[in-house]
Amino acid sequence: MASADEGAQSRMALRKTVRSRRLGKQLHRLREDAQLSQEELAERVNSSGAGKRLTTTHLSRVESGLARITADHLARIVQATGGPASKVDELEELRHRADERGWWQEYRPYVPEPVEMLAELGEDATSIRSYDLAFVQGLLQTERYAEAVIGAARAHVKPVDIDRLVDLRMRRQKRLSDPDFEGMAAVMTEGVIRTIVGGHEVMREQLQHLIKVAHDLPVAVHVLPFVAGALPGSDSLVIFTFPHEGDGEAVFVDSDTASRIYEDRDPVKQCTYTVNAAVAQALSVRESLDLIAQVMEEL
Repeated sequence: MASADEGAQSRMALRKTVRSRRLGKQLHRLREDAQLSQEELAERVNSSGAGKRLTTTHLSRVESGLARITADHLARIVQATGGPASKVDELEELRHRADERGWWQEYRPYVPEPVEMLAELGEDATSIRSYDLAFVQGLLQTERYAEAVIGAARAHVKPVDIDRLVDLRMRRQKRLSDPDFEGMAAVMTEGVIRTIVGGHEVMREQLQHLIKVAHDLPVAVHVLPFVAGALPGSDSLVIFTFPHEGDGEAVFVDSDTASRIYEDRDPVKQCTYTVNAAVAQALSVRESLDLIAQVMEEL
């Protein structure tokens, strides 16, 4: 009989990865565009080569991001759906990356699936847009500020896990300085920069950090002032954009009751509207940094 630890490891091994979901989504789109059912596509693939047969069940699991696919089956699916040869290379790169073990997976015992996927989304995204109502966006937090925020979530986080979760947050931030990362636009309410998290010293350090990253990294910081009126949305969210057009976008939504990831067009469109409305109501980058500096001096 398997031990409790072995059972937990087995359950974690079944987690979808962002890359496997993105691959499955693109294969699903190819099949839909070709107006083929899963049964029809599997039949075409099996008649186009002498390799291992592709079952409908396996194809369904691949499209759901729950199963791997061979390079041979991938190429034959693209051919069977009438996709261009260039699509094979694009999807093969994604297939290969989906099989790689990411650094974020070592945190699986300590974080729920959406948080692990949040780290993977950030690792692959070329641009990020965020909207935060309560705290500074995690990608822009200092270590001491992150400790205070994570430590305050006593109902959800074990004290022994705080250091690991802070470490995960700090490692996620390295993406902002990668050569292929194009930029981030971060909108936060004025309440975020005025709420004293971790004490005056920690908060001054955090505000100084916001000014620094805005100068040193491709990060645009916008503050949504109190005088802007009603907020355009009630949840904090992050929108991730990927290098290939076929990838679409993904949204991480964080609220008091749950963290969720959306990839379908309608919720992504709705969240994009919220972020765009927040940017439109927010101060310019220059005005935002001036206000942050003013608040820092008042502490």
